[in-house]
Amino acid sequence: MKEGDLVRFAKWQEVDISDSKTWHLQPKPHIGVLIKHDKLMQITEILCDGEIFRVRQQFAEKAGRKDAESR
Repeated sequence: MKEGDLVRFAKWQEVDISDSKTWHLQPKPHIGVLIKHDKLMQITEILCDGEIFRVRQQFAEKAGRKDAESR
């Protein structure tokens, strides 16, 4: 992922944090634009609906063409 990419992500409040081994499998229902990706700290900043969300990189992934067309 790089700045400007369209990404799917899950907000921290919506995630089941009890088992960290399944974090990458959590549903990612929100779509936004990646503003910053700090690989060392594993934090991403995403712009969605006029708000900036800071989420762990495990809760964000690059969105594809089908994601953009379905929204």
